[in-house]
This record gives sequence, C-alpha cells and structure tokens, in this order.
Amino acid sequence: MNRSAETYADFFLPRLSPEARVLDVGCGDGEITLGLAAYAGSVVGVDLADDFAEPTENVTFQDGSVYDLPFADGEFDAAFAHSMLEALERPVDGLAELRRVLRPGGVVGVASVEYSGLILAGPHAELLRRFYAIRERLWQLGGDDPYRGRELRGLLHEAGFVDVEATTKSIPYGTTAAVREFGRDRAAQVPGGYTDAALEHDLATKEELAEMERAWLEWGESPAAYLAFAWCRAVGVKP
Repeated sequence: MNRSAETYADFFLPRLSPEARVLDVGCGDGEITLGLAAYAGSVVGVDLADDFAEPTENVTFQDGSVYDLPFADGEFDAAFAHSMLEALERPVDGLAELRRVLRPGGVVGVASVEYSGLILAGPHAELLRRFYAIRERLWQLGGDDPYRGRELRGLLHEAGFVDVEATTKSIPYGTTAAVREFGRDRAAQVPGGYTDAALEHDLATKEELAEMERAWLEWGESPAAYLAFAWCRAVGVKP
C-alpha cells in the first residue's frame, strides 16, 4: 500500500519550513520520509531495518534505535514518528530521546493506528473483522499496543513536550482501485507469517485462514466494499 506524506503526515507538514532539518524515526522503507523532504530542507530517516529507499539530495537513511539516537542534542528542528510508538515497550523513553535531539522550540509529530476505529462494510464483513481481531491479538502477544493511539497526547506531555495538540483522522479506502489494492494486499498477508502465528497461538484453523484469504480477494472486487481506519495523531513542542 502506498503511504504518502500528504495522507499520513498532513497534521505535521504545516509545522515544517523549507529550511527545517527533520528526523523521521521508525521510517521503514522511507516512503513517507521521501515525502517529507518536499516540505523541508533535509530529512534523516532512521530505522532498525536497513531496507531503505534510495537516498536523494536532501534525504539520507541510517540504522538506529529511538532509545539511543546517534545525534547531538538539539540537532533537528522537527521529528516525526509514524506507526512506531505502538511497538515500543517504553514509549516515553523513546519520546524523551526525540526531545533531546530537537532544538528548543522544535516540534515533534507522532501518529498511531487506533484499532477500535475500524469501519468495514461489504461481503464477508464479519469474517474480515475476525481477521483484524486475530491480528490485534498477535500484536499484543508480540508486545505491541494496538490502542496506543488514544494515549499520544498524554505520552507527549509525560515526555516533557508542551502545547500538545491531538487529532484523529479516518483514512478511507472507497474507490474501485483503492479497495481492490487493499483487498489484495490483505489477502497476501494471510499466508506465511500471519498464518504461522495464528496457528501457533491456536487463534484459527488452516481452513479458516484460507477462507479469510479468499474473502479479502472477493471483498476487493465488490462495489459494496468500504473500509476506513482511525489514526490518532499528536504534535508537541520542546520547551
């Protein structure tokens, strides 16, 4: 699934300037990182993985942990963390490290999916909701928190940020192309790791999982299909 900065970082983009030095932590392959670069002077993407996109004139990537960033105090004007805090055992510690590398007056933007905000319609809706219930449980068993989005405002305050503003946005999939791509993407997730983990924890049978895979493909071709997920977002300022 394509993730543009305009869709997933829209709440953060107005805080950037053409001269800003931006840090994107937990950047994954760097798709959003590259999008942020259109609104800033330079962007550094950091992640534990090393499967990054090709760097550009004003974008670089490097390995690193949010708990121990390889940067000096006050080195950045802005920091961004998309879909990362829900995976942290110590989110306040991670946010405190982001605050360290921000200059005074620098801004942080964070976003996390909120699993209770699923909107789903179309064929096999109940079965596909079960797909997400299983995935939610797998997240929890792996140490992730699918409900961390609702806590972002409090976490930023706890980490020492001020002027914190929190919002929620539902990102929809409601066109023929978007629904088809989403259905195929979710169907492709069922085999392999999802199935192995679900079977390991006795959350579903092989037959049920195969039925979910088929259901996502059928859902993706249905004119009645619609899905939206709630994303909680928050921005805060380093005093």
